[in-house]
Amino acid sequence: MEVLEEGNLMDRVPILLQRDLEFYQTHQRVLQEPICPGVVGGKLDFPRYASFASIKLIRWWEDEYFASYRKHSGLLHTEKELNEGDFSSVTVKTSDPDKFVSLVTKSADLLLEHIHRLSQESLDHADLSVLTATIGAAALVKNSLSVYMQAATTTICPPKGDEKGGALKLSFKQYSQMSEALAERLLDLHCRLLLLYIIQDADCLHWEDTEPFFESERGSYTVQMWWHYMRGTKADLWNSVPPKMAQKIFAGMLNETLSVLTVRYTQIVTSVARAQLHLVDICNMLLCIAELLPHICESGEAYVGLQLSNQSVIVRDIHAKCRELFYCLLLRGAPLGVLSKVFRKGLDNMEMFSSRHGLPSAWIIFALPRYFPKEQSCQWVTEFADLTTNTAISLELRVLLAFPEAHWSYLLKILLMRDAYLTGIIMRHLMRHLPSSENFKNVAKHSFTSAEGAPLKCEAFLCRGECFNVTESIAADIDPVGQSNYQIVLSLTYLVVAVGKAVDIKSCLIKTLEEHAVSGWSDCLDKRQVWNQKRTPWLEAIMHFVYPVLDCVVEMLINAVENGASMYQAMSLALTCVSEIWDCMPEGLYKITALLQDIIPVSTRPLGDSVLLQVVFAALYTELIKTAELQEQAKNEDKAAVCYSLSEAICSIDEDDKHTDQIELFLKQAKESINLDTDFGSSCSRGAGGMSAVSTVKIDDLALTNAESERLSHSPPANYAMELDVGIADYIAEVLASDVLTTNIGKQALKVLYNYLKFNKDWLLEQLGTGDNEPSPFQGVLGQNIKEAKTSVLKSMFFIGHTPFDQLLTGSLKIDYVSWLQMPLSLNPERTWLHLMRRCDFQEDAKLALPEVAMVAGISKIMKRRKEFSK
Repeated sequence: MEVLEEGNLMDRVPILLQRDLEFYQTHQRVLQEPICPGVVGGKLDFPRYASFASIKLIRWWEDEYFASYRKHSGLLHTEKELNEGDFSSVTVKTSDPDKFVSLVTKSADLLLEHIHRLSQESLDHADLSVLTATIGAAALVKNSLSVYMQAATTTICPPKGDEKGGALKLSFKQYSQMSEALAERLLDLHCRLLLLYIIQDADCLHWEDTEPFFESERGSYTVQMWWHYMRGTKADLWNSVPPKMAQKIFAGMLNETLSVLTVRYTQIVTSVARAQLHLVDICNMLLCIAELLPHICESGEAYVGLQLSNQSVIVRDIHAKCRELFYCLLLRGAPLGVLSKVFRKGLDNMEMFSSRHGLPSAWIIFALPRYFPKEQSCQWVTEFADLTTNTAISLELRVLLAFPEAHWSYLLKILLMRDAYLTGIIMRHLMRHLPSSENFKNVAKHSFTSAEGAPLKCEAFLCRGECFNVTESIAADIDPVGQSNYQIVLSLTYLVVAVGKAVDIKSCLIKTLEEHAVSGWSDCLDKRQVWNQKRTPWLEAIMHFVYPVLDCVVEMLINAVENGASMYQAMSLALTCVSEIWDCMPEGLYKITALLQDIIPVSTRPLGDSVLLQVVFAALYTELIKTAELQEQAKNEDKAAVCYSLSEAICSIDEDDKHTDQIELFLKQAKESINLDTDFGSSCSRGAGGMSAVSTVKIDDLALTNAESERLSHSPPANYAMELDVGIADYIAEVLASDVLTTNIGKQALKVLYNYLKFNKDWLLEQLGTGDNEPSPFQGVLGQNIKEAKTSVLKSMFFIGHTPFDQLLTGSLKIDYVSWLQMPLSLNPERTWLHLMRRCDFQEDAKLALPEVAMVAGISKIMKRRKEFSK
């Protein structure tokens, strides 16, 4: 769509909106453009798509802002672009802050009217695509106004705005209200479609019919189509509206429709022929909700119904309705003989009337039997921390992967929880399937944090380079699976060393290297391999803790040699520089090199007999090689030659005892700088002990002992001060994630691992003992998927997750009614009697055998005392 780019803003905006309306009237859709995936969601909840008109208007606003302040707001440009860019070609040449606010608010009002008109059209025609387009436009403009409210120095412009609220603030409020109103309309539209068309079927719902439905060969259409619609709508919402809004709309849909289904299925009285259909439908619904519920939960705790008083209202409502459906299933599905046996104990001795407060929801235990095995006590826990490791991680993993967007702190929590148990599983598996050393990438030429020749930014709106994902760079590789495994091991190692506890490093990396790695794993730590730029992924991850601080060292060494310094003097300077910048290096570097020092075989001799020195100077070698290649590209052959000479000198830095004293002094300094608070560390529990690599707390020096022999032992002490365990509180994972996300490699590591978890979810759940998917015999080595498996429409319609519909009907699901009715369920006699009264065998016209008549009479007699029990 072509629009006028010159002239006054208020002259261009009406033309833009008129063109946009004409496009809609012609094509019956709104012209949209994608928003950069790296920006979607987040704190402001950016949409995935926005209308062309809203995007064009924001670009014009940015030109007006630049003309007013002679700088950009930062909304459309990165910090690097702001520092280096040439903005002389902007459309608007002159403006001022007051004029900027006036133009923005007036044009925003025009767009608001336009969005309102389009939304009315979409509601009149029940056009979901147009409605979601208006939501995207309103959300984008709202977020842009939020940025300008912070960037603009003047926010008040009469007649809109006064001292109580600026004009921009009022516009922001209007768009916030518009976004919420449109979301409510979208929710209402979906609920109407569900209630009026999807869950209505005359044949299925004819409960008094004396003939069985579909000859008792299947459950009702209504539940199956409800499930299919919910799944399809979830996928549409996740890909069309802002993530947090999508989650709220889906939660509303699930809650509203479940209300209708719960009332329907708990209050109906069926014929004998339709009684089985009733039970099959309730069972199917509970299994469906167990699959859908993670998409609206914020944690595994909310998923299983622990600490319900702290959860959202909708989550509490859904658990309450599912609980009622489960009561109905048990009391109306249990054989008459079982009920008679249970009720014979008397109301005072029946466990199902005992309180279940604080325990996991009974219906969740029923729907997820693999998560709550009968032989384990996890059914009786009151705290999420008391669940078994496999169950806790599986629940959190399902919730994480159900989110409409990646949740970085939650991802980090799952990787590190329970002593990084999940990380250890992945590490041990992929260490055995790394590519051969000949196929490792040359780290001097292929960076983990950037792709060679790839554009820094995508073509989507608001791109700031955050959308780059290193996993996409291996698609054309000859061995994409092997290279993916390389990236995952590198990412896991970086995160565990950066923010993990000492016990995490030992269990995930050190133990894996000792027990599961291939022979010769330590060869890369030999001083004869300093030059080798094809490194194992775990070693390259460790190098990334050193790379950021070496730029100044490289420059100093080059300048020294250019000014006449010898190679001996240059290496001495290198040791001095490294000693000076040691305090800038994260402490995880010392922790991991100390642990590696203790397990390398005698045949491996690192530089200066120190893994720490080997790692630091191998990283310096790489930086020198990179600098040399850059200088060659710039036709600066002299500097390139100096870099190559320096890199060669590094390989022999510890020969002939030339720098022995300096090396020993550096290692001693490194050890002495790590302070250990032994008193505090010894009193720390599992939850409080430890330290992350990004922590400011040091490891204390222990007195040197005679056991330290020729090389300094860097073994970290057993107790670390202030190690951060993500299981203590949610904010710990958030703090650690914020530290990781400050680095480029941290961002890429989290992206790589999120994709791995998403692509290999079924295999991971199988390893945790909670999976229900049978692996295909035609699939190769499991746990190495590099693409997400797509579920066919046919399977999604007839399967709930990986289990088929109607399990109760086919006999693949057996309900142990005796056990369930002898378990605390928080039932009360009144509610129990209401369910029993609606059973077929409790009806006046029921045709029963004499023993059944006696059992019904016995149960009824016991239940008549329910009022006395209540007192």
